[in-house]
Amino acid sequence: MRAKPTIAIVMGDPAGIGPELIVKLLADQSLHDRCRPFIIGAIDVMRANAAALSSPLRFQPIDRIEDAAFAPNAIEVLNPPGFQLGPLPPPSVHPKLGEAAGRYLALAFELALEGQAQGVVMAPMNKESFRAAGYDYYDELQFLAEITACADPYILGAAGPVWAVAVTEHIPFKDIAPLIKRARVRRYIKQLQDALVKLGYSEPRIAVAALNPHAGEGGLFGREEIDQIAPAVRDALREDIRAEGPVPADIVFKRALDGDFDGVVCMYHDQMNIARKLQSRGDIATLWMGLPVIGATTAHGTAFDIAGQGSADPGSLRAALDYAIKLAR
Repeated sequence: MRAKPTIAIVMGDPAGIGPELIVKLLADQSLHDRCRPFIIGAIDVMRANAAALSSPLRFQPIDRIEDAAFAPNAIEVLNPPGFQLGPLPPPSVHPKLGEAAGRYLALAFELALEGQAQGVVMAPMNKESFRAAGYDYYDELQFLAEITACADPYILGAAGPVWAVAVTEHIPFKDIAPLIKRARVRRYIKQLQDALVKLGYSEPRIAVAALNPHAGEGGLFGREEIDQIAPAVRDALREDIRAEGPVPADIVFKRALDGDFDGVVCMYHDQMNIARKLQSRGDIATLWMGLPVIGATTAHGTAFDIAGQGSADPGSLRAALDYAIKLAR
């Protein structure tokens, strides 16, 4: 049997629902048969959430991974050296919370680059707090690209049985159309193809969504489909990728969920994520691909409005961990 992968579970925003989700997730003893998890975050916050949930989980501080025993009921917690969270701010946008989330995530990938973790799973973080802390990035993926020196990471999203990527992600809407270029669309088709093969699809069927209503209506509503997207699909077909498109965006996920496609290349963030977030939370997660190790996180945010109430659903974090374990192996 292959060795169980070591997975760093990152707390994310300490005042959001992340610590609660981690407690609920790691209470499932079967997870410990498939991976060796440890937490990067604040041990006091983890203990407080476990007490609030009446969880039997215990947490042990460690200074290095070599000290971890990975016992199911005593989860090791590693805090970034030289960083102390201090009194926990209230659940809202706060630079201290953004700094904590950034430091926790950075340490996870530092350990991964050293070979001490084979995967990273992060509870939700708040991008506004992240930027308020001085991190000048659109999102955590841009941050990870810099600290890992990876030129072209991308987001892979699960939507039930369907996988999706977006040609543009966290940018203003007005900037989307100028980025829909043949080479860029072709690259994302190939990235989705490669990811699906890793996930076990022998001959993935890929839909490429249109940008404009009705796939541009023959140029009436825009020429991106004619000049950029359709040529990229033809390029993919020449590489023996089973791609189809441009498929009108208002029907592409209906067809995929009906079984016509295994994956969808979307043109922008909301085109992908509205469809994803209409699916069962237990089936959706966000994966960071193209990095030295697999990274995954939830498909939802910090939910400050319900933090501390004990009602948060760990389904998306569980899905993220499941995918991370599979791809780490």
